[in-house]
Amino acid sequence: MSELTATADADSAHTPVELILLRCPEVFCYKVPPQASAAGHRAEDWNLGEPRFTGRLHLVGVGSTLECRVLKQDDGDDAPVAVCPVRTGDKAPPVDAVVCAVVDSSRYFVFRCEDAKGRRAYLGVGFRERDQAYDFKASIDDFVRAARREATAAVLREAAEEAAASPVAAAPAVDMSLKGGLKLSFGDKASPSASPPRREAGAVPKLAPPPVPKLAPPPPVLEEDEFTAFSSAPAAPLEEGWADFADAFPEAS
Repeated sequence: MSELTATADADSAHTPVELILLRCPEVFCYKVPPQASAAGHRAEDWNLGEPRFTGRLHLVGVGSTLECRVLKQDDGDDAPVAVCPVRTGDKAPPVDAVVCAVVDSSRYFVFRCEDAKGRRAYLGVGFRERDQAYDFKASIDDFVRAARREATAAVLREAAEEAAASPVAAAPAVDMSLKGGLKLSFGDKASPSASPPRREAGAVPKLAPPPVPKLAPPPPVLEEDEFTAFSSAPAAPLEEGWADFADAFPEAS
């Protein structure tokens, strides 16, 4: 019995604690077309009157990762249909690249979802009320700030522990005082009767001439061909590889 208890305690120690930050009983999910311009996604291109399906949304904190879980609405099963992980590590992508707001509404977002096999797909998610969308975005911002503060505090604690355990910090202070009554002499002191040389009345001290300033070279003038090549440079290519939502998550169709 003790072995089973120890095994259960070990499993629970490695299992991260899940913290539900937000529950939204109704969200509308859409298939997202490829981004048409560099300005961003537009919800008006999603055919908002015909969502792909209607579901629920849970924001769940798992360690330093926040999972945006999309669930089915017609039953009480909490198995997510799609998961959009928002990571907060040093090498994690920006939050705006994972949960991207559209440019024409404050109630619609684009989720970069991932499945267990590491495949990615993009899903449009819309809220019925603006207050729900605001609470969703605010919950994400609060979690990311708290996770980054915790990571910074952990780094500072680790550095303080290493400094306290280092041999330099543990070494005793060295006594630098002189032993045996030794005395140091720094040469003869100036006689108190000595006075500084007097300057003749009306004499002007000779000063060195000021240095000649070095003029910076003028900026190079762009030739006509160089200016044309710079001004007509193509814009950065748009993100490619947008997958169909049903390809990565067939159970949602």
